[in-house]
Order: sequence, then structure tokens, then C-alpha cells
Amino acid sequence: MKKIILMASTLLMTQITWAKSQKACFKVEGMTCTACTVTMKVAINTLDGISDIDVSLKKKSAVVDYDDSKTDSVKIKEKIDSVGYKAAKRQCGEG
Repeated sequence: MKKIILMASTLLMTQITWAKSQKACFKVEGMTCTACTVTMKVAINTLDGISDIDVSLKKKSAVVDYDDSKTDSVKIKEKIDSVGYKAAKRQCGEG
């Protein structure tokens, strides 16, 4: 029994180690007001693994921190697009 518990806890700890925090940056077209930023944040937050979202109406951008074992930038882009905006992935740090 002790061996099973030890193996399970080792496996769980190893899986946690594989999870890596990532940042995805997007240029977003179609935002016209503050409500747009809220709509986008709410939509993105429905995805598992999201840890932080910064949506800027002024910069027409979204920056999302996420756990890459639970989601990815493609799913985030699809979620932004699904609520009526057009997202294009870009390198973080670009204007």
C-alpha cells in the first residue's frame, strides 16, 4: 500500500512539474468600448488554466497567462474570435 501511495504522489508531482506557465499575446480587432474588454475577459476565463488576462482597448491587444498543460494559444484565439473579435497572435513585446 505504501508503494502505491508513493508511486501515485511521485506521478502527481511529476505531472505538476510538466505544467508550464506561458504567455500569449494577441492583436485584437473589433473592440470599440470598455464592455468589449469585459466580454473578452469573461470569455477567455471560461477556459481551464487561465491565470491572468490583460485586455487593452487603447492598444487593441490581449495578453493572457496560462497553464500550457490545460490550454494553448490556439484555444485562446478561438475563444476571442468566438465572441465577435478578430485575434491575431503576435510576439509579446511588439506594439
